[in-house]
Amino acid sequence: MKNNNQMTKLQLITFIIQTQIGVAFLSLPFDIHKFAKGDSWISLLITGVVMQVLVFFYFILSNRFPKQDLFQILQSLLGRFVGKCLTLFYFAYFLLTGSTILILFVYIIKKWMLPYTPYWVILMLMCAVGIYIAIENLTVIARFYFIATIVLLVFIFVTPMAIKDGNIHYIMPIGHSGIWKILNGATHATLAWQGLELFLIVSPFVTASSKEKLKAVTLANILVTLLYTFLTFVCLIYFSGDEIMLMPQPVLYLLKSFSFTIIERPDIVIISLWIILVGTSFISYLYGASLAASFVIKKWKRQPFVYLTALFCFAFALFFNGEQEIEKLTKFTTNIGFIFLLAMPVFLLLISLLFKKQQRGNLNAKNY
Repeated sequence: MKNNNQMTKLQLITFIIQTQIGVAFLSLPFDIHKFAKGDSWISLLITGVVMQVLVFFYFILSNRFPKQDLFQILQSLLGRFVGKCLTLFYFAYFLLTGSTILILFVYIIKKWMLPYTPYWVILMLMCAVGIYIAIENLTVIARFYFIATIVLLVFIFVTPMAIKDGNIHYIMPIGHSGIWKILNGATHATLAWQGLELFLIVSPFVTASSKEKLKAVTLANILVTLLYTFLTFVCLIYFSGDEIMLMPQPVLYLLKSFSFTIIERPDIVIISLWIILVGTSFISYLYGASLAASFVIKKWKRQPFVYLTALFCFAFALFFNGEQEIEKLTKFTTNIGFIFLLAMPVFLLLISLLFKKQQRGNLNAKNY
């Protein structure tokens, strides 16, 4: 591993957080409320617990292949041909998720900030930002994510202002939705946690022991879970159930209700900061897709695939600008996410344990 392609355990925490928190969390209370109503915050806690179990699975798998990334693990466990085929599937999944992020981003931006700006202009600007960072090595990306994490502090310190005007009776009695609806809400919250699978890609580049990596990813998962739960809880006690059903982005409506002496439209300021969070998520998927492509086609370096990946995401996003189309695509992406976020890593771990396979030789992760 090269020194310019490493990250520290602290940067690993911010990398996971920035990859997961992006376009979904503004509408998360609305999306989960459709299923779990006032118990949506419980659904998010359950999802966080499930994701922590998944973190342990990731840790065991990466510990058996400490110097290999996800694509090399696929090849080591399933052979060169099958491994490269599944790498292509991961490539397609990263493209799909990156495109979905772009589409949701443009939909919200046009609705809240730039209604008259052409659709393709906003797409092009975000793709340009994604390319600018994603072509750099992992160390540069990790440092940028660390700095960008400061943006989250704004949401953490501003949102509690709504608690004093909240009504706790909106979520009473706790558990009134029923266990099945709460669990249904938990399954639909998976999209907000997508990005955790990138740990298996960057793990060999982290300059820390295996236990320190586990602690770092666990802390990242706890922070993400608490942030999602807190934002949803505040929205639930601030708006009634009927009001939330009329607000596709409750977090923005919540922040818009605040008044400041020197800021007339705080929601515009918040959206400007939110763009940074969307950009980091998009960059992570550009990085993952370009890495997968360069693993399959070793004649090319990773950087040219960043341009091709961004171009594909741009072209794909042009075909989705209707609300119903976007809703169907988001649902499809969430369902596909179950396979690559949950099913595939668990399957790989079972194969590794059953056939007692682990890393042998000197096949180390690198920038392909």
